Amino acid sequence: MKHFIQAKHKTRERGSALLTAIIFSFVVVTLLGSYLFLSTSEYRISTRSYLLGASFNLAEGGLDRALYTLYQNDNTGWRSGTDGDGRTYWARRFGSYDLGGNIRGYINVVILNPTGPAPEIFSEGEAVGHIAGSLKKQLYAGLSSGFYPFLNGFNSKRGVVLKGNNVILDSYDSRNGNYGLGNINSEITVSTISVESDAVDVGNADIYGYVATGGGQPDVGPHGSITTYANPGKVDNSRITTDFYAKFPNVTAPTLTSPQTSMPSSGIVTGGEYLLTSWSSNSSSPLYITGHTVIVLSDDMTLSGNGSIVIEPNASLTIYANDDIDLGGNGVLNKSQRPEQLMIFSTDPGEGDDEIKISGNGYLSAAVYAPNAYVSLNGGGTSGRVFGAVVAYDAKLVGNSHFSYDEALEDYNLGGAGYQVDKWVELSGVSLTAMRMDMGDYGF
Repeated sequence: MKHFIQAKHKTRERGSALLTAIIFSFVVVTLLGSYLFLSTSEYRISTRSYLLGASFNLAEGGLDRALYTLYQNDNTGWRSGTDGDGRTYWARRFGSYDLGGNIRGYINVVILNPTGPAPEIFSEGEAVGHIAGSLKKQLYAGLSSGFYPFLNGFNSKRGVVLKGNNVILDSYDSRNGNYGLGNINSEITVSTISVESDAVDVGNADIYGYVATGGGQPDVGPHGSITTYANPGKVDNSRITTDFYAKFPNVTAPTLTSPQTSMPSSGIVTGGEYLLTSWSSNSSSPLYITGHTVIVLSDDMTLSGNGSIVIEPNASLTIYANDDIDLGGNGVLNKSQRPEQLMIFSTDPGEGDDEIKISGNGYLSAAVYAPNAYVSLNGGGTSGRVFGAVVAYDAKLVGNSHFSYDEALEDYNLGGAGYQVDKWVELSGVSLTAMRMDMGDYGF
């Protein structure tokens, strides 16, 4: 009986040990399984994160390839066509790229309106072969071509001097009518790429807008201000920047198709093209411009004495000069009051070689692009009103002057090669403005 009890006790001990071993093994297996599951999940997450980053980089590479194609204006290897919305497009797939682990990378690119002034690029980076399926990132870039010289309003390379009493600079938008109540804004930027201190000499002028320089602080007199109409009479430092940089390319005169080689000093010009050595007038009778007129000069242009030019409301005058321009006398009257209807371009590439002086007859509405010339503007009469925009080597307002930048000129495109990116966004699909393009519509 004693031996039976001992045997039964030993059997229970062995059973308890076996059960403990089984439970322990189950715990170990469970922990090991959990560890392996977590490791696998972390690996998948890590791999997915890596591939999403790689897809993003591929999409950026697609933007670079598209830009290169646009710059070269060569769509060899690209499919072209018209989509369902009537937009022309170029499309191309690049790849495959080894991303590791038997995963391949591809780039799908669509350029909409590729030969127009504002192409749009959709670029998709795609990683194929991941256990979770294809991973994609899509980017969008909106472009504009050419050069927009009048984005700021009052620009110079070397500096800006605002001398005299009651000098005011502000802005308006001629698309909303003439300058006046309800159309007076604080959006002009007086800018210079000069890094010199005091390159912008504000003096006692009131700038209802911004000042941007290449390095130095503007010199503001005791009665001057850089401000807004909503909060006038002070220097608002938030409206001053000292890291401004811009390029002002030289311009060349257009090639005229059938120009006339002489133009009267008074009377009526009904429009057309004029290729002149020089032109001058001191006649007491005005020269009336009644149509769209383009003048290209190899020498200077002078208006003196009682001479004057009148541009009728439905007419325009565009001048390209390779030398000095002095439109003084009784000045220029632009009846439309729209600056784009009197445009003056200096074509001399030599910095500081020329001088451009323009006086208004009662006021002056003009846009001047002369990045290598000294430019001085003066509105006529006691008010000294000037409307438009200016780009100069060195610029100044003369006398009692009120300069109002026409914001409509910011859309004026001087043309030329090159593109600039106006908008860049990752298309995440979280809003209407970030909706992804369906690449399947373009054969991908």
